[in-house]
Amino acid sequence: MHAELIGLVLVASLVPAAIVTMLKGRWSILLAALCLLFPLLWYAAFALAAPDSWWGRRFYRGEKLERAKTFQDRWSQRFAE
Repeated sequence: MHAELIGLVLVASLVPAAIVTMLKGRWSILLAALCLLFPLLWYAAFALAAPDSWWGRRFYRGEKLERAKTFQDRWSQRFAE
């Protein structure tokens, strides 16, 4: 009984994390999480959003927006090489 309840709570916590990940524009992390690496959803829900995503435009100003842009630039350069 307890194992089923724990499983249900874990699955239920993934749904809001997936929604936040989508709103933050982290599509590659969402795709990886859907390929059975679901703990990535919790990471992405707390990580910086992409600066041009809905979340970034809505909630980021000033220093936080600059941090998000710097992170996005580093991330893009890492996979462009």
